[in-house]
Amino acid sequence: MSQRHPSVAPEPERGDSNGDVLQHMVDHPDPDRGTVHTPGEIAQQPEMWRQTARLVRDRAPALKRFLEAAGLYSDEIPSRILLTGAGTSHYVGLSVVDLLRRRFDTPCESRPTTRITPNPDLFFREGGRPSWSTSLDPATARRAGPCLRGGLECMGEAGRHLVITCNSDGTLAELARAHPDRVHLLVLPDDTNDQGLAMTSSYTSMVVASQALAHLDRMDAFVHQTDRTAEIGETVLAEHPDAVDALMSGDVRRAFFLGNNDLYGAATESALKVQELTAGQILAGAEDTLAFRHGPISAVDAHSLVVFYLSARSHTRRYELDVVRQYQDAFEELGASIAVVAPQRPEIEETDHLSVFAYDAEGAVPALQQTNVAVLIGQLAGLFAAYRRGVNVDEPSVEKALYNRTVQGVQIYDPSGACAEDSGEHR
Repeated sequence: MSQRHPSVAPEPERGDSNGDVLQHMVDHPDPDRGTVHTPGEIAQQPEMWRQTARLVRDRAPALKRFLEAAGLYSDEIPSRILLTGAGTSHYVGLSVVDLLRRRFDTPCESRPTTRITPNPDLFFREGGRPSWSTSLDPATARRAGPCLRGGLECMGEAGRHLVITCNSDGTLAELARAHPDRVHLLVLPDDTNDQGLAMTSSYTSMVVASQALAHLDRMDAFVHQTDRTAEIGETVLAEHPDAVDALMSGDVRRAFFLGNNDLYGAATESALKVQELTAGQILAGAEDTLAFRHGPISAVDAHSLVVFYLSARSHTRRYELDVVRQYQDAFEELGASIAVVAPQRPEIEETDHLSVFAYDAEGAVPALQQTNVAVLIGQLAGLFAAYRRGVNVDEPSVEKALYNRTVQGVQIYDPSGACAEDSGEHR
């Protein structure tokens, strides 16, 4: 199927009620349009969150023992935390890094495996403060596996590693099982292992599993909270698809997603989904909201969509709304579209160029845990944009051959060489 931008965007079929545009795709999968997997994987996410939270609750005692042995609960100097992954799995880390830093009151950072693998000695150091890393991988382990090998080699006995994966048969899971003394393996429910190229329920389910690490002492409360978040997610998926579809019906060629804290993770993941699902017909980027004014805003034009993910933190939201109000008139004059995604409806008037998606009027979703609900808007945007442009949704790269579900052709070198170089440099 051609991926050229059609002269007239095809209108997705729908039923009589709002939200049926997504449900129609789920109920009528079309192999020719590539809607066999991805629409259903987007729609199933709230149920995957419930299942993931309950799975982690069942494993919580073993997880807590592992983290205690890793020194995370130390009264003196707790371990530092390094969250790792590539692409979508790295964005999981960005979505939870502030929550974990606050909960454990210890240094916590998220770094992509693509940066760590060629430089393992710069991130994994033997000696000094004890460390533990979390390798996050949605469905394939070729990207995270070398990073875990580097951690095992460079950190030695001082390091501990938690692997969260959606693929029980992947290389990463196999490597974890081979080192039970230093690696704890957490495999998520089978249905989180997405079959479409664009990871959706894999991403949000790993976010839930990672959030749970901050609640191991109160997992019943976390399960209850996740249930409430899932209910809100179901409402978003029932009420907002038609409006998101309409947002993508115009000649959008650039998309910018802005957010702070956990919502920066949602912004990066949303940008990836829009660009990936449309095979680059829409170029997309992410930035923290205030930084957008420092240069990146120069790329906004008449064919742009700018999406603001507003925080539930009132102090943060003040700054974010200042950016919206500062540039609203200028964006509309250019012809750019604006979408504001917020827990509660902000004091902003909707116009032909500005849409508001509010999802949590009662404030049920805690601050630093909003990612999963907000990112649904970005996922739907990518889905409908791809469909309207005639791209195979499940395999958007089928004709481009530049990227695949599993990253291939990467030569992996023995990480001991980098560790040995580091030892020599510090003699």
